[in-house]
Amino acid sequence: MTEWGQDDLSKFLDMVHANQKANRVNFAPAYEVILKIDGCLAQAGKNLVNVKPIMTGILLLRCLYAFRTAAGMALAGQVVEAFPMMRSVLEYAGYALLIFDDPNLQSVFMDRHQGEKDMKLHKAEFNVGEVRAVLARFDGKLDENFGIFYQRTIDFGGHPNPHATFSAMRLDERNGETGITALALSADLKAVTHALKSVAQIGLTVLYIFQHVFTAKFELLGIRAEIEALRRTANL
Repeated sequence: MTEWGQDDLSKFLDMVHANQKANRVNFAPAYEVILKIDGCLAQAGKNLVNVKPIMTGILLLRCLYAFRTAAGMALAGQVVEAFPMMRSVLEYAGYALLIFDDPNLQSVFMDRHQGEKDMKLHKAEFNVGEVRAVLARFDGKLDENFGIFYQRTIDFGGHPNPHATFSAMRLDERNGETGITALALSADLKAVTHALKSVAQIGLTVLYIFQHVFTAKFELLGIRAEIEALRRTANL
């Protein structure tokens, strides 16, 4: 096995980490907001005791880890790849709300791979349309925001499309010819700012969703107050 830093993959991963450390400073206000959102999700995750339905707690933890991954990608300048992960952040929270609203869906979720019939039922019950229908009953404004941010995750990377593809490309003039460079790690100020702001907006959105699932816990732990403070001061 080659030593670390002697192959293209490990060199790339070193660049990812270097960018993350640099952008933590370069985009300090955005990082501080993301850090506070992460703290709220982590605190909720550390206090999952006797959760029912149990899948709501498991999905909160997966949401936390997806959020951290999305934040890491955005900080690295992976401005296209971060958006599919942001989509997962929204879906973990949305599916948790579906199961909270109807605990019978927990078995539908868990039985997805038992057979073709179970797969079809899972797909019918767990999709963005069903999430938004439930969200609309809980909080119309939250449903509206979810829809906006979910569509953004698709437009900027969740599916291959022009927005996503060209947000990390550069035209180069070389010897009178035009070339195209696909950027693995973008340093474009607008693109990185957009990705980081989207991480924060989506993080705050899922906190509001989980607040409906864990209302008493969020109140007791002070997470609700922190969410409201973030909403007022984070300029999201």
